[in-house]
Amino acid sequence: MKFIIVGLGNFGSSIAMTLIEGGHDVIGVDNREAHINLHKDTLSHTLKMDSTNEQAIKELPLTDADAIVICIGENTGASITTAALLKKYAPKTRIFARTTSDIHKTIFESMGINDVVNPEAEFAQQFATRLTIAGNVKSMLLDDKYEIAEFEVPKSFVGKSVEDTKMLEDWKISLVTIISKSKRKNLIGREVRDVKVQGLVSGQTVFKDNDILVMFGQYTDIQKMMQEVQ
Repeated sequence: MKFIIVGLGNFGSSIAMTLIEGGHDVIGVDNREAHINLHKDTLSHTLKMDSTNEQAIKELPLTDADAIVICIGENTGASITTAALLKKYAPKTRIFARTTSDIHKTIFESMGINDVVNPEAEFAQQFATRLTIAGNVKSMLLDDKYEIAEFEVPKSFVGKSVEDTKMLEDWKISLVTIISKSKRKNLIGREVRDVKVQGLVSGQTVFKDNDILVMFGQYTDIQKMMQEVQ
């Protein structure tokens, strides 16, 4: 797939490099020479340009892109102007945009850009979950109620089956899958950790020590269950 990343700061660079590593074509756009020089040999193509300049935007291969990602964070005005120009000249291309506030998000939504992300706020929410719920490894908030979260298996679950724990019946939580971790020695004798996703689990699947549970449910229900079973 082909992507255009506008803004090659920390956030934009991370997205661009992840896409490149996945085998995709990425055009990186930034108005700072240092950012362009940093990525000119790793991205498919880089362009030093002002994305608020209408003539410059028109020269981008917008119709060839599968998606455009606006990663400008520190300059809200430039972010909004860039979005307006992209909506004008690439009306059929999917546009993703980074927001820095609720007002910023509302402006994007009023422009018809609904694929928005606030990485700082999302990280803060996920980190807060790790701080407040024992055993939390990772979480992804889906909206203001529901999340997909990874938790270390509670000691009280080890040796029991999924059916025995009654997660769905007692706490309204669905078990998506289990990630198993084990240790082994490689060819040179160094201890390494293997990670294996079990795929679909059944009611008869038995929890083992060091398992990671991937669960779906309301944040409050997951918090309640983890507090009660610890």
